[in-house]
Amino acid sequence: MFFTGPASRSGISICSRSGWARLAPRTEVTHIAITDSESRNWNAKSGEIYSGKWHCFGVEAITRDREWEQNCTLLGRCEVLEISLSQLRQYPELRETLLLAFTRPTTDEDLTRSRQPFPIARAQEDLIETGLVEATNLLVMDMEMCVRCGNCSMACHQVHGQSRLLRRGIHITRPESLKAGSGFQSMLAPSVCMHCKDPECLTGCPTGAIGRFPGGQVDIDHKTCIGCADCATQCPYNAISMVPRKAKNPPQPTGLKSWFRLSPDPLPKAVEQTDDLLAVKCNLCAGTGLNPDGAARQAYSCEENCPTGALLRVDPRIYFSEIRNIESLAFKDSTHAVLRHTSHREFARTIAHAIGLLATIILTALTILGMFRYGLETPLVGSWLDLRWITGIVGLIGVAGVMTYPVRRRIYKKRAWPLRFWMLAHSYLGVIAGILLLLHGGRTSGGALTTALMISFDLVVLTGLFGILIYYFVPRLLTRLEGNPLLIEDLTGRREELGDEIGAVMAASSNETRSLIQKNVLPGTLSIGFLLRQYFRREELSRLIEDTKLGYSSIATGLSGADRENFDSALEKAVTIRRVDALIYLHQLLKLWLAPHVIFTSLMLALMVVHLIQVVYFAAR
Repeated sequence: MFFTGPASRSGISICSRSGWARLAPRTEVTHIAITDSESRNWNAKSGEIYSGKWHCFGVEAITRDREWEQNCTLLGRCEVLEISLSQLRQYPELRETLLLAFTRPTTDEDLTRSRQPFPIARAQEDLIETGLVEATNLLVMDMEMCVRCGNCSMACHQVHGQSRLLRRGIHITRPESLKAGSGFQSMLAPSVCMHCKDPECLTGCPTGAIGRFPGGQVDIDHKTCIGCADCATQCPYNAISMVPRKAKNPPQPTGLKSWFRLSPDPLPKAVEQTDDLLAVKCNLCAGTGLNPDGAARQAYSCEENCPTGALLRVDPRIYFSEIRNIESLAFKDSTHAVLRHTSHREFARTIAHAIGLLATIILTALTILGMFRYGLETPLVGSWLDLRWITGIVGLIGVAGVMTYPVRRRIYKKRAWPLRFWMLAHSYLGVIAGILLLLHGGRTSGGALTTALMISFDLVVLTGLFGILIYYFVPRLLTRLEGNPLLIEDLTGRREELGDEIGAVMAASSNETRSLIQKNVLPGTLSIGFLLRQYFRREELSRLIEDTKLGYSSIATGLSGADRENFDSALEKAVTIRRVDALIYLHQLLKLWLAPHVIFTSLMLALMVVHLIQVVYFAAR
């Protein structure tokens, strides 16, 4: 970070050619961070302003001496042009030309009007301070849409032989729009290469194995990589991994066994060797079957295989409206403005939802109208094609369409349309097939086999609808509770740590304090009621701890000194354990519905095959 003081009578005009700057009133404190509580207050504005490239500071001193009442802090890597005002004033024509480039000098009133509400200023601060805005191709996860399935990391592993995507990284909470009172987006930038404008890994490679390739990706030439790991240590985002040059992955199931097995894929062994290593990182799936020559658009395995569309590869200067607000326009080059805007709320998905809803409504309405007018067994064409046959055939086609989704989930190395659209088709076709086959059955069950088939199909539909509700509500509740997103293995590890810490606190406490913790604190905080409170009130952890302390203050009045500190420490850790429990249960709930859904689907398919054989046999006899 490079700091410059206020412009003065003999000051210097500074033009920032690249990078970022923070303007603040001239005080002894160079920066006052916005707190978490302030970051959601739309009614107050920050005293600091962020600016980007092509912004000039001190221009008002070109024509007259003036004290500039602002501090300017340059952030990260900046290119600046410093112009001597005394020398500039010696050349009136050059001075006038420079002034024509600006409509008018910036005044203190302009700076006041440019101040942003706390939520926008906090998002600008986080995005700039973390360096996310310096990416050219940034992977972002909307945590309210992420169902924590890990399919993104699995897809990366299937394409490259080892996953280059770690589902831990930089967490940002930002406004959904620049409008006052808008909601907030919980966003995770996972530990994966951002293809920085000025990559530190590239400058740190002793053999020049890292370079920027024609597709824009920063990649590693494995032929010249010597495995020194300098790039991995230079990368500030933990986006480069070292793997054995001749890695031996565990054997993968093949054939029918790979399609119908219930066990997860075997995990690769941890890297223990220290020699003959190779640096690997995300290369935007260049040179893979996802991006054949002549492809109209770039495809990425992680984004293509996300079932909910929570992942996007974006240009941060276009995606983040708060950064566009700083730069006014994002430029592709010096003359053409970039007009494309990416968003998690894509238009194609809206169209897919509209088509699915219309198809469901139209087919259901036509079937019900046909039943009222003709009944199920009145021949419509020839002597046999009645409404029961039509609903059965259309329902069967719907079931066949539904079963294409698990097939698509196994396709990682080729383009097969994004998985999120297959997921939508799977859901709507399942609903359509469920409705039509329910009407197909009519008022009679038709025997034990048909009854079992209808019951199994109803269970498939119910578990599927339950899964849709889980996928919609649970990630949003998780986001409200968790703060920084954590994997379930991180949560279970954290719970064990907290349990050990409580044990250590109790061991260091007096008998009286230990008794209060055992008989009052632990039973109260680890109760079911306290667990449900996490879900219904959705309080911030800090507020929950303070409120719980207030509730237990009456029984701790007799404690003082170290005993009171131990009591408060045990209480904080017990409350945190229950918050961790609440998050673990939500993670487990995201997968709870899947096993029954698969089991009932398998049973339904087996019974349907028997039913079809039976129907064809009696129809042909």
